[in-house]
Amino acid sequence: MIAQECGRRTLGWLLGISIAGILATGPAQAQQQRRSLFGGTQTAAPKTDDNPAADTPQSIRLDQINVPGVKVTAIPVNPTDPIAIVNNQVISRQQLADECVARRGKEILETLINRVLIDQALKTAKLEITAAEIDQEIENVARRFGIGREAWLRTLDKERGISPVQYARDIIYPALALRKLCAGRVSVTPKDLQEAFDSQYGDKLRCRIIMVDKLAKAQDIWERLRKNPGGFEKIAQDESMDAGSRSLGGQLAEPITRHAYPRNVADAAFRQLVDGDPDDKDPTHRPKNGDITGPIQAGEAVWVILRRDAIIPATEGASLKDERVKKQTYEMIYEVKLKEMMGIVFQELVKMSAIENKLVGTVKLANEEQTADYNSVDKSKVKLMSNAGGGDSTVDDKVGRAAASGSAGTGSRVKLPPPVGVSPEAVQQFEDFQKRPLKTSQDAGGAASAPSTGPPQ
Repeated sequence: MIAQECGRRTLGWLLGISIAGILATGPAQAQQQRRSLFGGTQTAAPKTDDNPAADTPQSIRLDQINVPGVKVTAIPVNPTDPIAIVNNQVISRQQLADECVARRGKEILETLINRVLIDQALKTAKLEITAAEIDQEIENVARRFGIGREAWLRTLDKERGISPVQYARDIIYPALALRKLCAGRVSVTPKDLQEAFDSQYGDKLRCRIIMVDKLAKAQDIWERLRKNPGGFEKIAQDESMDAGSRSLGGQLAEPITRHAYPRNVADAAFRQLVDGDPDDKDPTHRPKNGDITGPIQAGEAVWVILRRDAIIPATEGASLKDERVKKQTYEMIYEVKLKEMMGIVFQELVKMSAIENKLVGTVKLANEEQTADYNSVDKSKVKLMSNAGGGDSTVDDKVGRAAASGSAGTGSRVKLPPPVGVSPEAVQQFEDFQKRPLKTSQDAGGAASAPSTGPPQ
């Protein structure tokens, strides 16, 4: 049975590596933490006349302390071994394992499958990721947030609930691996450089938005706005689908930049609200604050109307002739294109691999897209295993629900393909990570709180 869904679902696994920088503390640090937590090495008190024996640490036998002794036991490893005993009733390790598989097995198995794919690709290419490279990546990311390594790791553990070891294994390692697998496949053209410069340093459009799901509705709103332009905010509050801006009368939190995603929306917005008709020399026809675009299609069932509120002028004096500006712009666009290529490379690995997932009941053949019957499979008859929620689901059901759960919108930043190397849970955490700033406690060095971040531009 060929389940085409397997290749598609990998995109859900691809999304948090652009936040990377999230790794385990080293053995030496862990040892220092253990010493700190459990008493560590005691320093003898100075010898004085009142305390002549103070320079000699005193040994205390365990039986002299009024606490029970510590008994070291190994974690049960056999399926039938008791993992807990409640009033003489045994809970076996197998019971625990079954419960874990039922609750989280699907996403954890998917992470393991993806990690194996990357490991195999590294071995084939005769590449490796060293501990030093992983360690350096932690330092690099922590530095970008303006905090120390320890504070960064504590923040991730505390606020995201993902241990440093998990990030080292499931995020940083795959990210570094895919970067190496992308070697020689990323280039920055002069056009890329100019567009990135325009986006970063050019003028920006601060505006309001009304988003609807039907063209006819967008056209009706457009006609109403032509008669009453002042009603934009009220219509946005009453009829816009964009939850983030609706309560604010359609006001977008961030200005739109040139060449932003979705590209057609940004291009249309700047053409209608900023640049105007280049052949029209009448200055009274130039776009102005309060002007409204016609309906713009932002997605398959998404239409938007934008109103210009203000123009943020381009950065004065910025030029690609400035080597510092040129270098920063090059690095910015290179990172964006690198992350795009990382997604492409990973999808190529999936396409070339044969994957049988017995937990969800899917089979993907190597290069199955090239088989003659790939598009002839009746997906409505391809059943997946029942899940904890009960009932069988078809492949189409799963894909449909995944599509229904998505949302379309217009942002001012470049939207990247999902990065590679994280589980679905980490994907959701990454999305949350983008929406709010991290809070960090002051570490010993007085590190400041990490600022909020978004996708790289």
